[in-house]
Amino acid sequence: KIGIDIKGRGRRLRINYRTTDEIRRWATAKLANCAIDDLDGQPDTLVGYRSLTHGVAPDEVTSVSRDAERKILRDTIARLRQEGFSDSNVCLVLRTNDEVDEYADWLKAAGETVRRLDKATPDDQDKPGLRVATMHRVKGLEFDAVIIAGYKTPEYYAQKFSDDGDSGVMVDTLTSERCLLHVAATRAKRYLLVSTLSTGK
Repeated sequence: KIGIDIKGRGRRLRINYRTTDEIRRWATAKLANCAIDDLDGQPDTLVGYRSLTHGVAPDEVTSVSRDAERKILRDTIARLRQEGFSDSNVCLVLRTNDEVDEYADWLKAAGETVRRLDKATPDDQDKPGLRVATMHRVKGLEFDAVIIAGYKTPEYYAQKFSDDGDSGVMVDTLTSERCLLHVAATRAKRYLLVSTLSTGK
């Protein structure tokens, strides 16, 4: 964008120093059969990437209602605290800004201290509170624990956010959604929970 041509001069980083191998493998599976641009005009591959640390496998839960999900989220946050995770290193990640507002308001009403991360709010670790942010906002950040909450499926969001009925546009949008899920999941260093809501709930 600023006129510096990096094509042909890039090198792949094959070692992940942030995420456990269990989280990395879960996230990488979401990109299976996706064509990813390597920024040199060629398709990229995640073959050969690895993490140096290990931990527990990501938790996946599906709830039929927001109330049922909120009980799971409360129990998970309480358990993470018991295990020594600090609130400032736990982030609830949502797909949209409206969902961020909804979950942040719910947490505040439940008596929690919340730091809503947006474009104007940096992740200052000296500031207390559970972090709440969109999938787009957490790009470049990292947390000991990430809870992807209120999620549906990449297919659901591709359909919702695709403005054109063209099949090619739909494929591109679906790839973008899968990449976004991958990015959000790999913000987690030690623990990942993916909490899915049944479509339409």
